[in-house]
Amino acid sequence: MGLFSREQWAKGSVFPHYREDWVFRATYNFGERYFIEVNGAYNGTEKFSRNYRFQFFPSTALGWMITNEPFMKNVTWLNKFKIRGSYGLVGNDEIVPPTDPDYEKLRFLYQTLWLYGGSSGLGSTASATSPYVWYKEGVIGNPDIHWETVTKKNIGFDYSLFFGQVEGSVDIFKDYRKNILVRGTDRAVVDYFGGVPPSANLGEASVQGYELELKLNHRFSNGLKIWLNTSMSHAKDKVIFRDDPELLPAYQKQQGYQIGQYRSQVLAGHFSTWDELYGTTQWNSNDNLKLPGEFNIIDFNGDGIIDQYDNVPNGYPERPQNTYTTSLGFDFKGLSFYVQFYGVNNVTRYISLTNFPRQLNSVSEQGDYWSKDDPNAKSFVPRLVEKFNMYGNFYAYDGSYLRLKNAELAYTLTSGFINKIGVESLKIYLDGNNLLLWTKMPDDRESNLGGNGSQGAYPTVRRINLGVDVVL
Repeated sequence: MGLFSREQWAKGSVFPHYREDWVFRATYNFGERYFIEVNGAYNGTEKFSRNYRFQFFPSTALGWMITNEPFMKNVTWLNKFKIRGSYGLVGNDEIVPPTDPDYEKLRFLYQTLWLYGGSSGLGSTASATSPYVWYKEGVIGNPDIHWETVTKKNIGFDYSLFFGQVEGSVDIFKDYRKNILVRGTDRAVVDYFGGVPPSANLGEASVQGYELELKLNHRFSNGLKIWLNTSMSHAKDKVIFRDDPELLPAYQKQQGYQIGQYRSQVLAGHFSTWDELYGTTQWNSNDNLKLPGEFNIIDFNGDGIIDQYDNVPNGYPERPQNTYTTSLGFDFKGLSFYVQFYGVNNVTRYISLTNFPRQLNSVSEQGDYWSKDDPNAKSFVPRLVEKFNMYGNFYAYDGSYLRLKNAELAYTLTSGFINKIGVESLKIYLDGNNLLLWTKMPDDRESNLGGNGSQGAYPTVRRINLGVDVVL
């Protein structure tokens, strides 16, 4: 198979967009036992200079169907067993996503962007007072910007036992990503450089994990069929290099931690009396507004002040490391029923439900709160005009959950009176989704983002449907 595509499009007053791809695939199998697949992609993009515009990304996969070997013909209980593996390279040129508000400005990172007019840098608005045309360096280009590359490795096997009553697969994978674009604002460059440094392909990261799938089904002699499908995936990434400042403490660097690792100050309970308050470490802001009942923050670096340098890695990123799904059901003489559960764990969600923020008379239910009569409460002392801004990891929730994602009860008619009225089948069903949730989070937001910053997207909606499907 061969594929060639070339794309050109534009809208408004922007420069036209260009893209070109040459792709091929060749597959071969011998006796339905030995399999090989070879892929290649020669991709071209407008986003890099001429020296880096095109790059070739090959991949290959091998497979061995052991159960089709002659020596397996007498093994009747094992119907399928296939071992497979793959290795390949994948490229990425979307180093600045189209959703970025500065997408057009940062579209050609290899070019230096010169802006017309504005301040001359000599203390006057030269474009208005000088007879000469003035330009200033808006974005510093990097002619060596090039493709991000991912090396992907996978090994796995598929199996089927007892004439399809037990089926499944196992996959183990590892990805190594290099030449990851690090934006100029994230690079370890000193302030006196004089501008925003150019973006560069400096980052390295890896991810490894596994996927498991198991399917069970059995039909009894009376026609009852029961089935269960379950799967699990685990993936954990790690930042290998990200151009962190050399003098930054190791616990505040991105390197060595997961991508998006949650960080915060750490709580050590409340200070409940004025004596305890006077003995606490100084805050870097609003220290004179402390009140008994607020949180005692650990001075992690021991410098005698609570500030951003006391933020430490704790918990997990907002992407779950583990996901699970299980579906089970039965059908018997037209009556069918199934449920599907979905869950995640090893995930941290930050949901700030602050008391009376920004002088708004609103408060979120957080259980009990500190008072003189309840000094061991979970939450801090509330204030009408909020000046307290040291929450630590109070709003970091264990984002694990188990959800009853879908359920359906149905009855299907395929014979009898419905055929007399010209109907092939009629199905009456009652189904629903997002029916139940078990979680430690304060509400139903799963691990999705959006909405007002960390507040997350709109809570998941529960739906229940009653319907009829008719096939004529």
